[in-house]
This record gives sequence, structure tokens and C-alpha cells, in this order.
Amino acid sequence: MTWNASETADYYILTAESNSGHKVQLSTNETWAYISEFHCGEEYYLSVQAADSECTSRPSQPAMFYSEPCPPTAVSSLMNCVSNIAVVSWNRSDGAEFYTAVVMEEDGQATSCWSDSEECGIPNVICGKNYTVTVVASNKECHSDPSEMDTLQSVPCVPTDVIVRMNCSDNQAMVSWSASEGALSYGVRALSAMGDVSYCDTADQSCPLSNLTCGRTYTVQVVAQDNICSSLPSPAMTFQSAPCTPYIGDVVLDCYTNSALLTWAYAAGATNYTATAVSSNGYVSTCTSNYTNCELMDLHCGEIYNVTTVAMTDECSSPPSAVLQVESVPCPPEDVEHYLDCSTNTARVEWQASKGADYYIVQALGVREHVSGCETDWNSCELSDLMCGFTYNISVMSVNSVCNVSYSSMTQLKAVPCIPQYVQARVDCETDGVVVSWEPSKGASSYMAVAQGNGGYVSTCDSNQTTCLFDDLLCGLNYSITISASDEMCSSAGSSVVELSMVPCEPQKVSAEMMCGNDTGLVSWEEEEAVASYMVRAYGPDGHKIMCNSTTTTCQLPSMHCGQLYNVTVTALDGECDNSYVHLNLQSVPCRPTNVKASLLCRSNAAAVTWEKASGALSYLVVGVTEDGSHQTGCDTNTTYCDLNDLQCGQTYNVSVFGLDDTCSSVESMKSQMRTAPCAPQDVDVTSMCADGAITVSWAPNPDAQYFHVSAVSSTMMKQYCNSTSTNCTLSNLPCGQYYNVTVQSVRDNCESKPSAVIETCTAPCLPEDVTGRLDCVTNAAWVTWEEAEGVSSYIVLAHEDGGHNYTCTTPTSPCNIPDLKCGTTYTIYVSTVNKHCYSNSSNSTTFELVTGPCTLTAIDVETECYSDTLYVEWEAAEDTPIYLVTAEGHDQSLLSCNSSGSSCEIYGARCGMYYSVIVSAASDKCSSLRSPPKKIKTAPCVPDNVTVVPSCDDNGAMITWGHSHVATSYLVTATGRDGHVLSYNTSVNNCSLSDLHCGQPYSLTISARGDNCTSPPWMTSFTSVPCEPSGLQVDIDCETNYAALSWDPSEGTMEYYGCAKSMDGDVIYCNSTVASCMIKGLECGEVYNFSVEACDGFCNSSFSAPLQEGAAPCPPADLNVQLQKIGRNHWALASWDMVDCPGVEYLVEVMGQIQNNPQALMEVSSYWLSRTFFELPLPCSTAYSLTVRSRNAAGVSEPSNAFNGITAPCAPQNVKYTGNSQSAVLSWDASVFATSYTVYNGSGEDRVKLCETADLSCQLTYFEPNATEVTASNAEGESNPNRDLTGPGSRRRRDLRRNLIMSHKTDKNLEMPQVLSIRMRGLSLYVKWKSVTGASSYTLLIEERNSKERANHTPEVIIVESDVNFHIEKNLRPWTTYCIRLAAKSILNQSFYSFPVCKATKGP
Repeated sequence: MTWNASETADYYILTAESNSGHKVQLSTNETWAYISEFHCGEEYYLSVQAADSECTSRPSQPAMFYSEPCPPTAVSSLMNCVSNIAVVSWNRSDGAEFYTAVVMEEDGQATSCWSDSEECGIPNVICGKNYTVTVVASNKECHSDPSEMDTLQSVPCVPTDVIVRMNCSDNQAMVSWSASEGALSYGVRALSAMGDVSYCDTADQSCPLSNLTCGRTYTVQVVAQDNICSSLPSPAMTFQSAPCTPYIGDVVLDCYTNSALLTWAYAAGATNYTATAVSSNGYVSTCTSNYTNCELMDLHCGEIYNVTTVAMTDECSSPPSAVLQVESVPCPPEDVEHYLDCSTNTARVEWQASKGADYYIVQALGVREHVSGCETDWNSCELSDLMCGFTYNISVMSVNSVCNVSYSSMTQLKAVPCIPQYVQARVDCETDGVVVSWEPSKGASSYMAVAQGNGGYVSTCDSNQTTCLFDDLLCGLNYSITISASDEMCSSAGSSVVELSMVPCEPQKVSAEMMCGNDTGLVSWEEEEAVASYMVRAYGPDGHKIMCNSTTTTCQLPSMHCGQLYNVTVTALDGECDNSYVHLNLQSVPCRPTNVKASLLCRSNAAAVTWEKASGALSYLVVGVTEDGSHQTGCDTNTTYCDLNDLQCGQTYNVSVFGLDDTCSSVESMKSQMRTAPCAPQDVDVTSMCADGAITVSWAPNPDAQYFHVSAVSSTMMKQYCNSTSTNCTLSNLPCGQYYNVTVQSVRDNCESKPSAVIETCTAPCLPEDVTGRLDCVTNAAWVTWEEAEGVSSYIVLAHEDGGHNYTCTTPTSPCNIPDLKCGTTYTIYVSTVNKHCYSNSSNSTTFELVTGPCTLTAIDVETECYSDTLYVEWEAAEDTPIYLVTAEGHDQSLLSCNSSGSSCEIYGARCGMYYSVIVSAASDKCSSLRSPPKKIKTAPCVPDNVTVVPSCDDNGAMITWGHSHVATSYLVTATGRDGHVLSYNTSVNNCSLSDLHCGQPYSLTISARGDNCTSPPWMTSFTSVPCEPSGLQVDIDCETNYAALSWDPSEGTMEYYGCAKSMDGDVIYCNSTVASCMIKGLECGEVYNFSVEACDGFCNSSFSAPLQEGAAPCPPADLNVQLQKIGRNHWALASWDMVDCPGVEYLVEVMGQIQNNPQALMEVSSYWLSRTFFELPLPCSTAYSLTVRSRNAAGVSEPSNAFNGITAPCAPQNVKYTGNSQSAVLSWDASVFATSYTVYNGSGEDRVKLCETADLSCQLTYFEPNATEVTASNAEGESNPNRDLTGPGSRRRRDLRRNLIMSHKTDKNLEMPQVLSIRMRGLSLYVKWKSVTGASSYTLLIEERNSKERANHTPEVIIVESDVNFHIEKNLRPWTTYCIRLAAKSILNQSFYSFPVCKATKGP
């Protein structure tokens, strides 16, 4: 502000005042001023006054002034999302005439709008930007400061670069786009032409569209969003969802090409299709088509394929269709082999099981037109109707529910040759040969003739011609001759028997023996037919001859010479041929030995015996007998000398010799007499004469000895001897300290007896040398040492004073400590020696004198506290003694000390568990006269150390030991188990035995030592008690391997287990394991074992568990076979099986069946227990049966064998009737269960004549005889009994209209047996599906529970279900149970065979 100057004015006063009363004033020397303190938006009046030092002028005329407008407040902004206009608003400002709103980007670009009101709008704001908004108020001259800033977010930009990618597997569309400025999130929406909508929201730049409808075309758009606005939608994009999943209609297998034709329904959105077949073994076949069918080629045989179809576009594939299973052609059987049973002319054909085969058909085509075959669902089959001598071409065909085109390669089989016919035989007496002839047999390449003698002898003759010669038949026998024909593999049965007799034989089983007592030879032989008498001759080498005759089987040769080998001949005399004889040798009785001599072998107390050789003796027996007969000994030899050992001492023996051969003994030789060595002295005793250095040996009298010899051998091997004729002897001048082994021997004629038992003794011990002693002034004890002396076991040291105060100590070695001697006393020290037999007396002891120090200080006191290392010592101080030395000596001779000039002192460093001797003395000399007597004190006991815990296995305890404490008076031992069991013991020794601990428990152990007043801190450790015996033992024995699997509950604290199987004979087999199971091998089949198990923790074993008795029961028999045959009017089954390799096995045959194949007519039959491997029992006709065999022995009963399932021959047809006359008639009958054909016979003649054979239920006959006609039913197992009960027009029988009604509907074919297509077990529910049977109105389903070994006594459950559809679901079955399913189709009139059982097992619930 400016103004004009005023005269005389020194300065000016400027005043500015507003209407609101705000006033601003300042002074200045100038004619202008600058004012800045105005309030905004107000009208001010300005005036100036001139002033000097005394006066101030009146104010000038006021000048009006408007201050700048105030900044707008409450600024806010918002976007109009549709028009993209930013609207800014504010509150009115004082002094403002108009306003300017500015919207500024982050980069400084600004856009503004002007308004004289409180808001304005800014159009076309750039999308996706962050703006700052300010407002400035203005008047004509000034602008206000900008308002406080507000922020503004513009509308998000439209998303760009939208891309759609299909996730075909999930039928999801992944939509992605470029980021839009200003967008916080995005919304995606897809719409199909059919109105299907899918949408998703996301903050990312992609989003999956799910819930798409398959096979649709969708339009998709993306919208960007922030917290307020949304952008416009992006440009529309189109995409195709995944094609729909095809629905498979059907699949048809072409058996010849092994391909499958698959069809399906059209799938929306699909441009083409791919079908895939995958088997469980990984084989894959695919086909692709633009149509709704294609063919899967090159399927692998024997596989079940899971077939699926996928619809496809250029980009996507649909999910696979539902799985449809198709079974490929079964693989042809391989490795076809046949095994001909030559005994029955039946062939067992075996092959490797073919994948995919439900059953097999075996065809055997004979080269000469005969055909045989069999059908089975196993991989073997038996051809039972082969014709002898035929050659067959055999092939096996695999069959499943769809195809029967898989043939194996062909193999050739030759049947058993036919039995030879017209056999003839004759004997050639001159050569003793037999010639046999016969007619040729069909199929034979060679023949074998067998001649069976009535004594069991058999001879054979092989030939490739039709004649054969026997040249080795035995004489005197009747023979049965048969011929069998053979080819390269088999032999036929034997031909009819031809009987033949041979000529008599030479004597048989001829033997000769001596009757040793009377020199008579006895010759014997076997009696034969056609022999009149026998003659025996004997010739000796010395020319002696003897003979005898007999009509019996023995003859005696008397008075034979000794020692001769006779040649004996036995001749059979029959009156015609006397050239049948036998030679043999006979040795007569040996001669007796001569010149027998016996002499004594003194060292061994044995007799050496000799004699001269005796004729005929192969060996000799020497016998020595005492004169009184109380003892006898002997020896045998094949030489002429022998030693008699084990003779008794001091005896006279008579010795004789006998000659021996293999049979007899000679008479006794002349006796020779001898006397044995003297006996060793008895009751030997030794007396030591310690003072004289001698020992005296004594013994019991022995009259057999001339004198006695005493020997003493020292430990240094020095020997001392003496001889005596009395009963004692003395050894003198023996050195001290020697140990001797003393023995005594008896002597007679320079023959010494064995030494007596050794007696140990010793001489007096030697005296020690270099004996010295020293005084321990602290403890007032004497330490005595010396050099070790010989022969000493211990030393005795005696300290003696004249007043009678004596101290002793005993020790095995130097030194020795004599404690607690009196102060100021003279002691004489004696050292004596002791051993087992002697000791030295005090007169012989080593001596010296020792003087103890004086004790002037008479009273001291020593104290300590528990667990303190300080000893507090007090005494009465003496005059003129400046310093006292206090010394504490421990029992281990360690020293502690302290100095004091007063009457007390503290000694530091005392250890626990110590005895301390404390004295107080003058510092100059602790053994001077100024010293106290020693005072003893014990410190607190230490924590026990060197603790060992050794388990005590027998009493389930533990032996605990610890280091000995010198001061402890007792110990407290506490053991606490983890289960709370507590044992506590007080003991005065350093060991403790804990017993009856709880097995398998960890125990914490504490040990505290107690002294007179103190207790040590506890020593702590832990140990584990003896393991518990295992429980819950289970045994599973495998009969095939004879292994036993043992399992049990784990036992706590166990490192290893030992399993045991003990047989009834005591044999034991073990196994070991670190886990709770193990396997015992090597069980004997048929043995019963006691099984048990024990636990081991590495040191102790637990008790064995309670024995569990199980037997190694035999396995069930294998190779079970059943042959059916008709005997009379009954049908019999011969069951046979392989023998079980196990001792003492018996077998039981069990048969279950359905009579007339009716599940309501059940049959159950069993045999008795038998030891043979076959059994025959009758079975009803038209019965489906299942036969099993069990085995047992002492160890138990086996499981049943694999079942042999079969059917019997059908029953005779019933309700047989005819229409017509004898010239032409129609015969009809009811169906017989299991019949495959029917035969009509005329039985008027000797042999019945077949009139008709058919598979139907009627037959057209000509020349019909009702009374001679019979009808039978047949199948592969045989033919029924005939039914001769015919009714016709002339028969008087009440009409049964129901029967006529039934017959009028009867078809000419039986129902097929249903084929089970699928069986699935889900938990405890069973699902069964089968193939529909033509003509069936319903089905009978049998669900039979099969017993396990554990449920052997449980009655098995049978569930019978009637169903009119081809599937069934059965729920709530037993867990862990096997069920077998059989199925039959039914119509109003008929029922099919039951299908073969198929078994499935449930699992746990």
C-alpha cells in the first residue's frame, strides 16, 4: 500500500480492519508498506495516520480492499461410468466469484472445467487412469490456493487380446486377455445359441469357464471392473465346447478274424470317433471312424478287453464312454501232451491252460474211423473209450461263451495193443526148456511171455515174433504162462492162462552144522515132492569117510575128527533120475590149544599168555579166573598170544585157552597159574613235625608186600625217599617253606604196586627278613614291612608293651598297619609266619622295638557338616606356642593341614566317604611333645559308584552291586517300574538282590548311602526287567512244505524271540526272529508238536509260553479220479487218488450231490476211514455229484481235496407209451435228467436188438412188440437200467389230462445250461449276471457257503434265489467267507443242468 508523505511526520501507522473485526496494524518510516496477515475472503478498510514523537494525525480516508478468496473445501469427485464424465463438487468459498476444477494425471497432463457454482463436469476422461483433483476459487483479481487434493479413478479400459483355449478333458474353456488399465477384477460370460450360460470372475488375466454343455458353440466377452465401474464388454469371441461322450450300443466279435465290430450313438459336437480296447495285460487295439461304428482289429487271444469310445473334434476329445467288456477269441491250447494208462487203455490228455478259455473239447479221431472225445473246464481230460490197437489223431479246442474256433496242433496217440489169443505151451524134457506160441495182436510190435511159478518165481521171455522159448524155468514147480503184447509205450493185459508143470529139482536149502558138544555133523535140506530118499556122504582131508541115509529132511554124521574141513554131498533119489545132488563143506570142532604159559607184566599188572596153534581154530579165547572165583577176565585173538588186562592186585589167577571157529569152541586147555602185582598201600596219612623240620608217613598193613617205598616230591622238584618194612616212615632234615606231594608203593619180588593217592603236605614256614617299622605321627599307627618268606600263607604282627597293652594285625603280604597305639609308649614288635600245617611261635619270631611320640595336648574336638569339605578343629592353646599345625590323614594316607596361632583351625578339601585322623602339634615338629592324641572323624558318605546291574533271569530279578564305602553304615536301594511297581531295600553290604520284578518293565533305580548322621545324594540309573513270556501264539502249518508259521503278540523289552516245536518223542526244532513271527522248518508229517515261544532281551530269556499243540497233518490227496461203472442194476463210482507221502495215513471219501439234479433232493455220503488209495460206493442215477477225499493220521485231518465234479448215468425213462400197432408204432417217454440219448431195444431173443437210438423223446418203430420192447437213457457216463413198462391203446390206465397238457407243450430240446457272464464281489454284496437262455422262463440261483477249516463244525448256508431276469444282487453275506454260485435255467416243463460252481470270497466289513 502506498500513500503520499506528510510534513513533519516521523513515521506512519497503517491500520487494516475487516468487517468481521479482524484488525492488522503496523508502523513504518516509508510511504509504503506490505501487509500479509489478511484473512482470506474478507473486505478490509485501510487507513494511514502520520505521527511524530508527540502526536498522531487523524486517519486518512479509508480505502476498501478484498483479500484473496479462500480455497474450496470438501472437494469430491466421481465418475459417471456410462458417459465417462468426471463430476467434481465442493463447498462455496468466501470471496470467490467463480471456480476452476483441475483433473491431473500422474504424468502432469491436466484437464479442467470452470463453474460459478459448486460443481462442474469434465468429459472424455482417459480410461484406466488415477487422477488428482483440486479446485481453485477466484475473483476478479486473485485466485485462492488449490484445495486439498481428491483422488479419482477413471473407468477401467475395455479388455483386449481375448483368447479362448479349451481344456478338453474337463470340458472347460480357459479365457485369457491382456491387462486393462484401471481394472481390479474381470467378469467373463459365455453364451451358447441354445441359451446355455457360463461365467466366472477373477482378479487375474485368465479364468476357466466350467459347467459348459458338451457339443455347443459359445460366444464369450470379458468386462473389466474396479470398485465403482465396469468397462464396456470386449469384442465377442466364439469357441466350441468339448464333444459329448458317445453311448456305446453293442460290440460283436468275429471269431475267425478275432476282431470286434463296435457301434455307438451319435455324440453332439463330434467330427470323428476313436474306439480303444485295452486288456488287463496291456494289449491295446484302436480304430478311428467318421461314422458311428468301427472295427477293432488284431485283438490278442484270450483277453478280456475294456472297450471305450471317444468323440473328437479338431481340438478336443470327449471323456471316454462307459466301458463295455468284450472277450476275444480264446488262445489255442499249447503243449498238448497225452499220457496213456496202459492198464485201462485210457488216455489222459493235458495241455497248458489257454487264456480266455471257459472249457475245452478234446477230439480223438481214429485212423480207422473210430472217434473218441471229451469235454472239460480243466486243462486235462480223459479218453476212456479207446479201442485197442488203434492210432488216434488228438487235438484240443478252446471254447468260450462266444467262440469255438481255437484248435491246438495235432498229436498222435497209439492205443494199447490188443491181448494175444490162442496161447499154447509145451515142455522139452531133455533141455528143461518151455516153448510158447500165440496168434498176432493188433498194434503190437513185441511180446512178453510171463511164467509164474507156484512158489512165486517169475520168468519172462521177450520176442518180436509169435513164439518164445523159456530156458530158465525152475524145476519142480507148476507154472502159469500168460502173453502180453507191447508197442513202444504200452503193454496189453495178459492173455488167458496156460498151466504147465516142470521136472523135480536137486535138494534145496541144504545146510550142514556141527553139534559142538559130541563131534557130530547135522545135515538138513528142504523137503521136495517126487523124492523117495536122500543119501549124505562126508570126506575129510585126513582120509576119514562117513555117510548116512534118510527119508526125512535131516541126517547125522557121528564121530567126526576135530579140526577137519569135510566135503559133504547130498543126493536126491527119486527112482528115475538120481543125478540131482548138492556139494557143501562142513568144518568140524576145533582141537584144543596146548602148551599154555602165563607170566606177569609188573608195570601194567597184566598177564602175558602164550600157547601153540590148534588145528581148526580161527581164533582163541583166553580166560583168567582168581582162585576164589571172585573175579574173571579174558581176551580174544586170532594169534597164539594175548595179554590179560584189568587184573586185580594181590591175586592168584588160573589161566586157560579155548580154540574157536565160526560155530564151535574147543574143549578147555590145561590151566596155567600166575600171581599179580601187590596192591597200593591204603589209608596213607602224613604228619608234619614243624619244629623238627620232618614229616612222618603212615599206612595200613599189607601182607602181600615185602617192604614199602615212600616218595616226597617238593614244589621245586626236589625228591626225598625212605623205605620201610613196617607201616610208617619218617623224612628228616627237610628245608623250611617247602610243599611236598607224598606217595607210597608196595614192593614184592622187585615188583612195585601202583602209587597210593597223592597226599599234599608242607614244612614249617620260613621267617621273614629285613623287618622294619615306622611311626605315623598323625594317626599314631605303626607300619611294619619285611621281605617275603617261603612257605608262608599269612603273617601275624604283634605290638606288645609291658603294661599288657597289645595290638595285632594279620596279612598275607607285607606291609601291615597297627593303628591307635598309645602316646609315649615303647612297643616290642613280633612278626610270625603261618601256613596250612605249621606256624612259628613268638620265640622264633623276628622282633624290634618302636617308641611312640608323647601327647601333651590332651583335648581336641573335630566337627564337620554333611556334604561339607571343611573340618573344624578346636583345642586348648598352650602358653608360648605361637603357631599350631593341624594335620588330617585319611584312611588312604592322603594329608590335609592348616596353621593357626589360636585355638581353632579349619581344614579345607575334605572328601566324602573318608576316615580322617586329626592331630594338633607345634609347627616345628609334629612328633614333638607338644602334640595331641589323634582324633578320628568320618565325613558324609559319597554317592555310590561303580554300580552294576546284572539281571537275575531265574527269579525275574536283578543283582545290584556298587563300590564299598568306608563310612556308610547302610544303603537304601529303590526300584520303581513304569507301571508303578516299587521295591525298596535297606542293606548294610554293598550289594542287593531284587526279585519278583514285573516282567518287561523299565525300572528306575536309586541307591543312597547312609552314614552315622548323613545320607548321600542318590545314584540314579535305569534297567529293564526280564522280558514277559509271549502271548497270543498262533501256528499255521503248511502241509506241502511241512513248515510251521508261528506268530504271537510282541513282548515289551524283547530283542529276539525263539520259537520251539517239540515232538512227542522229545525232538526239538527251533527258529529265531527279531519280530513277532518266525518260520519253523523240517517238521515231520504225521507228528504232533507242542509249539511255544520265548522272548530274549540279550541277557535273559523269558519263560516259554503255554504250549500250543498242533499236528503236521497230511495234505489232501492229489490227482483224484472217479470211474463210474454199472454192476448189476446199480451204478458204482470207483474213486482213486495218489498216496499222500506221510506215515500212518488214512483216507475218507465224501460225496455230496443232487439227486435228479434237484437242489431240494440233496445227498451226502462218506466212507469209513481206510488206508488204501481207492474206494467204491454206489451212486443214484441222474445225480450231479461232487466227490472229495480227506486224509488224516495221528497229527490231524487235512482239508478236502480238490473236488471231482461229475454226473452219473441217467435213470431209466419213465411214462413210456406207444401209439399205433405191431406194424407201425410211435414210442414216446419222459425226459431223463442228464440223458443225452435214448435207445429202444427188442429183448425177445438171447441178445437184445437195437431198434432205435435218438436224442429226442420219441421214436418211430416198425414190427413193434410191446411185451418185448424196452427203453434206456444214456450219457457219457453210461446207460440206465431198461424200462419195460409200456402203456398203449390197449392198456387200461386212467388218463391224466395234465400230462397230456404238458406233453403238448414239450419241446424237442433240453434247455441250455446258463452261462455266467460276470461275478463281482463288493464288500459283503454279490452281483451275478448270466446269459439269457432261449426258452427259459425263470432261473434258479444257488449261493452256497463253503466251510473253512475254522468253521468245520458250522452248518453251511445255502441261499436259493428264483429270478425271472438275468442278474441278481445278494447283500449281507458273511465277511471272510467263500461262496460258490451255481445256476440252472427253468421253463414250465424243464430245467437245465446246473452250471459248474464258480467261487468268490468276501472281505472284511
